Amino acid sequence: MVVSKLKIALVFILNLPYTFVGLIMGLISYPKSIRFNKNPYIIIIRVKKMWWGIGYLKGIRAATIGNVVLLSSKSKNKDLEHELVHVGQYQDEPLVHPILYFFELLKNGYKNNKYEVEAYNKADNNYYER
Repeated sequence: MVVSKLKIALVFILNLPYTFVGLIMGLISYPKSIRFNKNPYIIIIRVKKMWWGIGYLKGIRAATIGNVVLLSSKSKNKDLEHELVHVGQYQDEPLVHPILYFFELLKNGYKNNKYEVEAYNKADNNYYER
């Protein structure tokens, strides 16, 4: 029990830099609502528009940055569940997940990225062309 709580705390601390960036991105995306979850610790921010999306991020509906989930007004059914899978990936690979995700993105593109495939499968939601 103590080891589990210690691990949860360590993972949370290791992902804090990304969580901080997620909070900033949420705040500059015109937040409409903010909700906090305790298990796991997640901040869910509904935003008007993720205007900062460029490249493969252009027109995104949702994003996970650390323990922050951003949902735009374009979000669809099960997008939250999809993003919660990404939160779990951050927890499984603390500190290095964004780096591993980026290399996977370069290697296989977005649709064949193993992290996205896992999230779409577990959340049972669909990829929609933008």
